[in-house]
Amino acid sequence: MRSLLPAFALWLAGAWVSLRWGIAGDLVSPEIVAQIRLPRLVQGTAVGAGLSVAGVILQALFSNPLCEPYTLGISSGAALGAVLGGALGWSLSWSGLAGSAFLGAFVFSILLYLLSLRFKNQSQGLLLSGVMLGFLGSSLVALLMAVSDSAGVQGALYWLLGDLTRSRVEGSWVSLALIVFLSAAAWWQRHSLDAFLLGEEGALSVGVDVVRARKRLLLLSCLMVAICVSGAGMVGFIGLMVPHAVRRFSGALHVRLVPGSFLWGAGTMIWADVFARNLAPPFELPVGVITALVGAHFSSWWFLVAGGPFHDLCPCIVAEIRRKRDLERCDLPAGAGVGGGAFGSERCGKIELAQISRGPSHFA
Repeated sequence: MRSLLPAFALWLAGAWVSLRWGIAGDLVSPEIVAQIRLPRLVQGTAVGAGLSVAGVILQALFSNPLCEPYTLGISSGAALGAVLGGALGWSLSWSGLAGSAFLGAFVFSILLYLLSLRFKNQSQGLLLSGVMLGFLGSSLVALLMAVSDSAGVQGALYWLLGDLTRSRVEGSWVSLALIVFLSAAAWWQRHSLDAFLLGEEGALSVGVDVVRARKRLLLLSCLMVAICVSGAGMVGFIGLMVPHAVRRFSGALHVRLVPGSFLWGAGTMIWADVFARNLAPPFELPVGVITALVGAHFSSWWFLVAGGPFHDLCPCIVAEIRRKRDLERCDLPAGAGVGGGAFGSERCGKIELAQISRGPSHFA
């Protein structure tokens, strides 16, 4: 709770500044606020929150601190859809370029889900498949931009850098509602996410059905990324740096990490959009450029000076837990690895996951 109040204050302050100031200076006419600034605020909130929660899911799912929402190639599918829509003149009346971007992300999500059926017990194989999908989408985007009319892909090129100027009233509220629902679903799966911090074998040992849980979590993250990228383009580093920063203060248990990342991600995105609009008036910078500039410096400082997330996330915490845990004395029932309920041995699962939440200092 202590980490949620500053996050909400950050978002609230950013929302007030975002509605109050923009390229038009301090002009606050009701039409500008209602038709331009408020949809942009709502869309930015949805995108920042969705990318952060998706990053939390993927980092736990693959036990990899470098995973982010763009790792699995969904963003490349959205970029391919956007560039294809711009080159061919596709424009859905209710969503514009975001509609074709969402369709591209949805198609790549289906491909990734089909690959997950192939790699039932191989998370690393699924991760590599997602990276290959990303390369495929990026190469097709480059091909389309090379052979298409430059005027047709100019808007898509700016959108690829991260763009909230296309936010619309109806679409932004729909995006926020979907992100809230999907984030609540991710929080509901918090026990499975906690178990994945132990690795797949550790998750099996405490009774998690790894295959089914991975499919559910993968579906949630794919939908979040598709919504966020179709609404704002390629906004980098939000899904990477926010979960690590929140994890440092709230611990690794997802009961606090998911809502904390939701609020901190939303606030970070709103402030990035504020700076993008006001740093170089009358021009507006792509919001993805701001997050990349800040995120690169923040991540470098975090890794090199502050010790990085590697002692905050899975690897050494899990190593210590595996070394110290005492499952052999917990009298696990036969077959608890798969069919023993949500956590098999409830006592052992709670002991280990409580150790995760205390962080590395607990084992010093």
